[in-house]
Amino acid sequence: MARSARRTPPPLFVLGCYAFVSLGVSAALLGPALPTLAAKANTSLDRIGLIFGSMSLGYLTSAPLINTIGARMGARATLIVSPLVVIVGMVLLALGTHLNIFFGAAYLLGLGQSGTQVAYNAMFGLQAEGGRASAVLNRLNAFFGVGALIGPLFVAASYALINEATLAFWIAAAMALPLTLGALQAQDGLRRSSPAHIASSDGSAARRLLTSPAAWGLCFVMGLYVGCEVAFSGWATEFTRRMTGASTAQAAVVVSIFWAALALSRYFTPTIARRIPSAALIGLLFALAILGLMVMLMAGQMSAAAWVGAFGVGAGFGPVYPTLIAIGIQRFPFAARMIASVLTSTGAIGALFLPTLVGFVMDASALGAVSAWVMLAGLLALVIGLWQLTRRALRREDATASPGRAA
Repeated sequence: MARSARRTPPPLFVLGCYAFVSLGVSAALLGPALPTLAAKANTSLDRIGLIFGSMSLGYLTSAPLINTIGARMGARATLIVSPLVVIVGMVLLALGTHLNIFFGAAYLLGLGQSGTQVAYNAMFGLQAEGGRASAVLNRLNAFFGVGALIGPLFVAASYALINEATLAFWIAAAMALPLTLGALQAQDGLRRSSPAHIASSDGSAARRLLTSPAAWGLCFVMGLYVGCEVAFSGWATEFTRRMTGASTAQAAVVVSIFWAALALSRYFTPTIARRIPSAALIGLLFALAILGLMVMLMAGQMSAAAWVGAFGVGAGFGPVYPTLIAIGIQRFPFAARMIASVLTSTGAIGALFLPTLVGFVMDASALGAVSAWVMLAGLLALVIGLWQLTRRALRREDATASPGRAA
């Protein structure tokens, strides 16, 4: 971190770390708060659960908005506006009483979270020296896992105090406000322009991305990975409850273990990345996640074995997202913000469909839980194959790239 700190003002990086804590809180509290939203909207849990689709749509449609704002007004404008959008979404969740209001609020959450996430990842990934983008982004994104652990605790405290989750929404809104205030103050780091040798117009950058097999490969891998991650975190409690016979409260421990492992693996990945290239590390991480799923399948009535498996899945999943973003930024520095936003949006596509598919399989038969986890493992095996093809495309493009374009 010391080398990149010379180029990135330390207060700005601290603000980025806090931003990912805030993102984790706002993302993770939504699931535990569903009973409150269902009661306020006088609807069923399965219907209120559709707000996750609305949030994914926010992520999915954020790319053109982020690129337009970033191109015309710079990263600073994105980082000022995006937290305000999150605040509006949280306030609507706290005050709303209608299902459509909650759908709109979730859409705004996805939009604001994506804007914040993409802007910080693109900025710090581009400013990192040499091949340190993966290390910097993994440390930065590790704080998302910290927030994801804290978010459900806010919901639990809110239920204990007022018997509903409304207080947690206000806390999440308050946590987002310092991000806008901090971006207003951190002018120098946010106004730094991209180096001249990687400058490129948006139209030219888009054409180069569209014609790059490596860019397409990164998008497919990201979409499947994020879909599997969201599906696992959303259904792990139900899987564990069915497989081990534990209560819902006991089974929910696996999700906390998953998020803890995800945060830890992101934090310590820079140490591992010094010995293993990022491209090779991705395949090993997916293999570790598959191993974790297999351990959970073989756990039987042993809750402890399910916890071990969940830890393996979290440790495998953790570094994938920031490492893929870093690889994309390093390979396409002329379109850092664009590739980061496109990868985030393709991840949202996976998050929109795969959790629903896993839920359908989970309820399809008596062996639904086993079938769903086998399907997840199969999808991750497919991702490993796609990643090998993407690595080949990256090597081919690196071999033919001019010195000015080399990542």
